[in-house]
Amino acid sequence: MAFSAEKSFVYKWLGKLKSDLRRRLRPDGAVPNRKEERPGEGKRALSIRIALVLNLLNYPLFWSGIVLCCWLVFEYLSAPFLPSELRVKVQTYSQPLVAVFGPAAVGYWTNWLAIKMIFHPQRKNAVWWGLIHARRDDLIINLAAGIQSEMIAPEIIRDYLYEHGVLNNLTTILAGTMDGVIREPEFQQELREVVVDLLTRFSTDPRTKAQLDQYLDHIIEEWSPESVGGKVLAWTKELWAKALRKQIMGLLAQLPASTDYFMPRIMAYLETLPDKLVAGEKAVEPLVADLIADGVRSIDLEKVIREQLAKMDPSALEHLLTSNISAELVFIQTSGGIFGFLVGLAILYPSLRPVFLLVGFVLWLVYRRTVEKKETSV
Repeated sequence: MAFSAEKSFVYKWLGKLKSDLRRRLRPDGAVPNRKEERPGEGKRALSIRIALVLNLLNYPLFWSGIVLCCWLVFEYLSAPFLPSELRVKVQTYSQPLVAVFGPAAVGYWTNWLAIKMIFHPQRKNAVWWGLIHARRDDLIINLAAGIQSEMIAPEIIRDYLYEHGVLNNLTTILAGTMDGVIREPEFQQELREVVVDLLTRFSTDPRTKAQLDQYLDHIIEEWSPESVGGKVLAWTKELWAKALRKQIMGLLAQLPASTDYFMPRIMAYLETLPDKLVAGEKAVEPLVADLIADGVRSIDLEKVIREQLAKMDPSALEHLLTSNISAELVFIQTSGGIFGFLVGLAILYPSLRPVFLLVGFVLWLVYRRTVEKKETSV
């Protein structure tokens, strides 16, 4: 197939350039697909550590609510069948426990139910439809618009490229990678073979000879010199034109043998490309940044994001929204149970109320003394 050798050469060495560039762009010792370390990882805030500890109460509070519900049902159903003395004795022990653990269970389960009602049921019905899914279309539109305008807008990408010197660094790495590929003996040898093949095909192609013949005929016919010597040549051009054509055709046939003449010059030019790339990076960087920004602008990213979100089924969308805040959602549930428990204690034991108020006041003072001051813009 015509040009198959050239295509193989181009594909091979562009692939080599791409793989070498990717390897150089990867940080030293980086593992592909490894999650990037996040800032502050390993230095969690005190509130997060407290929340993780309190979340251990999730299942105890869950089952305590079920046990409490079963007890209340049992107490109601068994009341007519129990002797009054036994019923009073049971209530003497059960009422304080219900008074304390009741608000805890109610606080936990109301928060649990509220969170569930945000996402469930996932399908439309006549009773209740999960709030997220009920306004799915609005959320998708707003989420897509927010991501596009606040995170990946063309201006944001262009500013990022400038501020972080991405293009400057990329240009330097690309120049080094190009230099390494150009200086490889295998590349130079294969380039030589490609040049020889091109020159051979060019010199032996009948179309080349026909076009060159046509061009020579045109030059000879149109040649009209003004000098006396030139006019003599014009009168005798039938004699020398054939020799000239033969000489040029001979030079054409010798083109493949001239590869040794062309190759050093081709290689010398190729070896200057990395330096030229680095030298012109200041002029090229704004152009490339603008081209990238214009390319991003030409893509309707909001539509792309919106379509991808619309393809998600309800479970996938719920996972997208909650996968990174599952611990926080659990804390909402457990904190409801804990606060409910404290309220139950305060109701049952009034003497604890000043203690709770004092603890709350101390925590407020600590907060006021340690809260980070808001930076004022100059």
